[in-house]
Amino acid sequence: MGQRIGRNLIAVFVGVMLFVVYYLVMVQFGRGLLELLIIYAAAGGLAYFFNRKSIWALRGNYLCMVGQQARARPLLKKAVEAGTKSPSAYIYYAIILIKQDENAKEAFRHLEHAKSIARNAVEERGVITAMATCHYMLNDAPAAIKVLEDMRNEHEYVNANALVMLGYLYLVTEEFDKAIEASELAIAEDTSFVAAYDNIGQVHFLQGDYAAAREAFEKALVARDTLADSNYYMGIICEAEGDERAAAEYFRKAAISPITHLNSITQEMADEKYNQYHS
Repeated sequence: MGQRIGRNLIAVFVGVMLFVVYYLVMVQFGRGLLELLIIYAAAGGLAYFFNRKSIWALRGNYLCMVGQQARARPLLKKAVEAGTKSPSAYIYYAIILIKQDENAKEAFRHLEHAKSIARNAVEERGVITAMATCHYMLNDAPAAIKVLEDMRNEHEYVNANALVMLGYLYLVTEEFDKAIEASELAIAEDTSFVAAYDNIGQVHFLQGDYAAAREAFEKALVARDTLADSNYYMGIICEAEGDERAAAEYFRKAAISPITHLNSITQEMADEKYNQYHS
């Protein structure tokens, strides 16, 4: 997604530079600035018309990435109804349909279409991971696990993102050995996926091994201190150890960290602990 945004920024820059060149050339033929602007605007309008589906999809995808789903929804709706070739647009729109409308039938219809237009294995795996996410959002973790395990059986390679999610799903279903196995595979694949340490920490926390949980959470937070779950459970551990100052700081960080449907804690849980120490 970031690469697509970068390419479009380059396209805008190139467009401006082309206009400058166009202006300099046309001035040599005696054209006025107003006439040049009209011609260039007409060309730009035609370019927008023929690329409108991609523009809607790109803008909608970006708004979803920054958490503005209400603004993204109409853009993505137009993009998918117009038949955009962007699998990401169908993925984000499906997640919105699940989250806002609980419209599973329509969401999975869009995901199946996204899978059918995936241009390579990377995009296909992304769609399958999104299918698992939607199953989880519908409170069906076993179905989400099946989707990801089927992908592991069908594909020679499964990326760290899918493995982290699989580890989390096994955590939710309390299949702790499998949760650790999948999370460790994710770390072995890509050490930047620190959410895998968060999964491992939560497993040890639920098993009552606070020392091992602390070690995993600290590894996660050293790399990314905005992991809500890690901050929250570190706060619980510090609270149990009687270190209220440290607990208060972890709960503060948990409350201001991003919390999504793939967190084991809710914003209400984080806020409650924050208010307990910061009233």
